[in-house]
Amino acid sequence: MVAAILRQVVGRENQAQEHNALVSAFRSQIVRALGEGRWRFADHFCDKLLVEDPRDLQTWLLKAHLAWHHFRDNQAALNCFRRVLILGGFESSNEYVARARSSLAQLLEQLS
Repeated sequence: MVAAILRQVVGRENQAQEHNALVSAFRSQIVRALGEGRWRFADHFCDKLLVEDPRDLQTWLLKAHLAWHHFRDNQAALNCFRRVLILGGFESSNEYVARARSSLAQLLEQLS
C-alpha cells in the first residue's frame, strides 16, 4: 500500500518536472525566435505554451503584440489583450494587466 502511494507521489513529481521542462523549452524557443525576428515561429511556440499553461499572462500579452505589430491582425490583438485583462482579474497592480490595458487603449485609439 505504501509503495503504491509513493509511486503516485513520485509520478506526480515527475509529471510536474516534465511539465516545467516543457514550458521552459517553449519559452526558450520563443526567446530564440524573437531574437531572430521569426514572428510566426514565436507565435507557434506561444500557442504550444498556452496549451500547457492557458493562464500565462506574459504569453497572451506577447501574442497580442505579435498580432498587432507583426501580423497586422487587430482583432486577434484585441482578443489577446482582453484575455490578459480577464485572466489577470483587471488588477492594475499586475504588470501584465497594466501593459495590456495601455496597449489596448493605444490600439483602440488607432482604430477609431
